[in-house]
Amino acid sequence: MKLTDQQNYLNELKLAAEFQQAVLPDIVDVDYLDIAIHFDPFNTVSGDVYDFKLNREKELAIFVGDATGHGISSALMTMMVHIAIDGLTPNLSTDESIRKLNQMIASRQTGRFVTGVFFRISPTGLLSVTHAGHPSILIVDSATNNITQFAEAGCPLGMFEEEPLSYQHETYQLRHGDKIIAYTDGLTEWKDDNNQAYSLDRLTDCISRHANTNCQGLIDRILDDVIHFSQGTEKIDDMTLLTAMFNVR
Repeated sequence: MKLTDQQNYLNELKLAAEFQQAVLPDIVDVDYLDIAIHFDPFNTVSGDVYDFKLNREKELAIFVGDATGHGISSALMTMMVHIAIDGLTPNLSTDESIRKLNQMIASRQTGRFVTGVFFRISPTGLLSVTHAGHPSILIVDSATNNITQFAEAGCPLGMFEEEPLSYQHETYQLRHGDKIIAYTDGLTEWKDDNNQAYSLDRLTDCISRHANTNCQGLIDRILDDVIHFSQGTEKIDDMTLLTAMFNVR
């Protein structure tokens, strides 16, 4: 029996999803961090992407990003991101790493872009971070449960080869038990049946209420909260949520 064009497309889409899942990295095991990830495509393939890069000083860099649109074209953009991250020099500062990623993606002139955040944590807890049009990572203080956000957003990757706003390198000193939350906007933009978005305010409120749980537990509580808020409506975008907790060695 001859396959229809639709059947061929669905088969190719399934193969693309399997390939995308295969190239997603395992969590890098370092003794000063506990890490958990929730990766949930909107459709068969995802425009969300995450990756890790460990240098000789055992500093772990993490990238979380979100390509524009949905479907195969967005999934191909995530492959470009993985290739670009593989080619980065491990000891580059976060702003220079983002700058290199931007130049690589922009030079391909795909007409598409990727928002992203690239952050590195040292074994002593020094965190450095650069954002590229992406929601700020959130830092939860283990002593007070206060939440810190970063101010510098930068431009999404791929929009301009020479960035009109310079990518900024920001730092934060983590203490034992502090948590980092990185996410894509499919989480905060999930809407209820009144067309109201979950929002950053609801996310930070949920984090504050459950800040003392472990990394996977915090992800579970956030997902429970957004699903309860949505009142049964379907999510409208890919969704990625990463949590990490710093442990003094």
